[in-house]
Amino acid sequence: MTGRMLRVLPAMASLLLLAGAAGAEADGPRLVVRLAPGAPDAAQHVPFVDVTLIAQGMHAAAGEALFELPMVANTVVTSGKDLQGLALTDGAGPIAVTTQDEVEDGSNTTRRWRASRAVDGVVTVRYRVPIDASAPPLALPQYEMRTEGGTFSAAGTAFLLLPTDTTPRRVEVRWDFAGYGTGGAGVSSFGVGDVTSAAAIPAKKLASAYYMGGRPGVAGPETDGFFAAWQGQPPFAMAPLMTWAGALHRFYGGFFGYTPPSFGVFGRTNTRNPGSGIGLTDSFAYTFNHTSKPDDLRSLLAHEMLHSWVNSLDGSMDSAGGLDRSWFGEGLAVHYQRTLPLRAGMISAEDFLKDLNETAGRYYTNIKIATPNAAIPEGFWRDTRVRVLPYDRGSLYFEVVDAQIRAKSGGKRSLDDIVRATLKARRRGGAMNEALYRSLLKTELGAKGIADLDAMLGGATVLPPSDAYGPMFRRVTKLLRRYDLGFDMASLQANPKIVRGLVAGSNAAAAGLRDGDEIMNGFPQDALQGDQQAYVTLDVRRGGQAFQLRYQPRGETVQAYQWVPVNRGALSKSALANGRSRKR
Repeated sequence: MTGRMLRVLPAMASLLLLAGAAGAEADGPRLVVRLAPGAPDAAQHVPFVDVTLIAQGMHAAAGEALFELPMVANTVVTSGKDLQGLALTDGAGPIAVTTQDEVEDGSNTTRRWRASRAVDGVVTVRYRVPIDASAPPLALPQYEMRTEGGTFSAAGTAFLLLPTDTTPRRVEVRWDFAGYGTGGAGVSSFGVGDVTSAAAIPAKKLASAYYMGGRPGVAGPETDGFFAAWQGQPPFAMAPLMTWAGALHRFYGGFFGYTPPSFGVFGRTNTRNPGSGIGLTDSFAYTFNHTSKPDDLRSLLAHEMLHSWVNSLDGSMDSAGGLDRSWFGEGLAVHYQRTLPLRAGMISAEDFLKDLNETAGRYYTNIKIATPNAAIPEGFWRDTRVRVLPYDRGSLYFEVVDAQIRAKSGGKRSLDDIVRATLKARRRGGAMNEALYRSLLKTELGAKGIADLDAMLGGATVLPPSDAYGPMFRRVTKLLRRYDLGFDMASLQANPKIVRGLVAGSNAAAAGLRDGDEIMNGFPQDALQGDQQAYVTLDVRRGGQAFQLRYQPRGETVQAYQWVPVNRGALSKSALANGRSRKR
């Protein structure tokens, strides 16, 4: 009797979901996402997640695409190839489908499911997503499905079939822990537990949302909608760090003049790439490991939370995927990740300088410094030196703009005024595009401002004035070494990763690396570039032997700009606020 009841329950739950969705159609189409994780095994790994999707307002002729899911998303292999028991139905019964994979570029491949007959109305999709607990963690965007500690997590783009149309739908996230056991809880980018999105959203925002279910650590939600969830066991008390993040989030809301209805922060273990982060729909995800410290994560939290306000400029989603506009959103986020926490009194002036000088050191030693903005999309996922340019060059460019506006206005105006104007235009439903930014920039700085923007986009070196950060700091030059692995970086993009182009006399060669060696591990390079003292460890295989090599990935020494205190004894937590921007 009990066994039969358990087998019937999923079907009954689906009928209830259908009834609820049908009743809600009066206020616009909805998309219900029901996630039912399996019971954890002895190692506390969740073996699978059963997914039920109920999409209203579906319309397609025979042969047209109904749903899609990336097979590869920004170089990350998703769960798309592993789906089990996929079935689509509508009011007329089962829907037979065919699939077609479209390779969009070297980093993205999307599979589309096409209907064999016309479809009109509500479509239900069911399938199982198995989770491979043995898969190694990735030094890539943290989209993929992972499990530990009785919890699973993934971004929607890694496992959710979503409508191919552009119809906005209210999203209902429903969690089913009947097969999981006691103590199950679910959190998504839309909130804690079962939740409905505040507004209708396109499918791409659902794909960019995060989902974490099982026994995650949870903080919040706070009165302003801030909440946090984490998977795994961090090496420190997570709650105080999330309290800090929540306070900074509220400060951001006051600074920008509005606060999103909710905002979530998701953390999970990654032994291979701790300290990385990805921006998501009204949320972001970050990674930690057993060596992570709260101070190491504050800058990351400060940066990623800013994307709740500061995003890339509007524009067509062509093959560049918006990466040609990342100088704006990422540049502003890097600028404000150190500036606003200092104004709020939540980091010290020393922390501010450390962040600034890591950015400046990475930029001025970057051998790809002259790469024009138009070439960023092509190299973004293939070359770490290209990938960091929108962040580093963008932030320093905005600090030049800020200094110029302050100087011209006698301190009465700043970059903040332009940023608030662009965000206000977006909130009112207008276009927040490059044309708007150029118009605002020209109002503040005239033709020279436009010329400087075009020069920056063309690859010209950006240099803030010595007093760009107030009278407490001054610019100096220091001898720093370029980031240099000592071999052709394209070797890391191959499969297998065979070393090519070893540079004679490089640190890699001195450590014993040879052409033809196979590199077995991956490692994060973005942060590595900014740390002059860091070492890289390579797991190498050569002729049947496996061993490790460790060396500093540095090459030639060059002059680079840094900032130092004018009077170190006077340096204080409020240095920048008192000297530059307290009134703002």
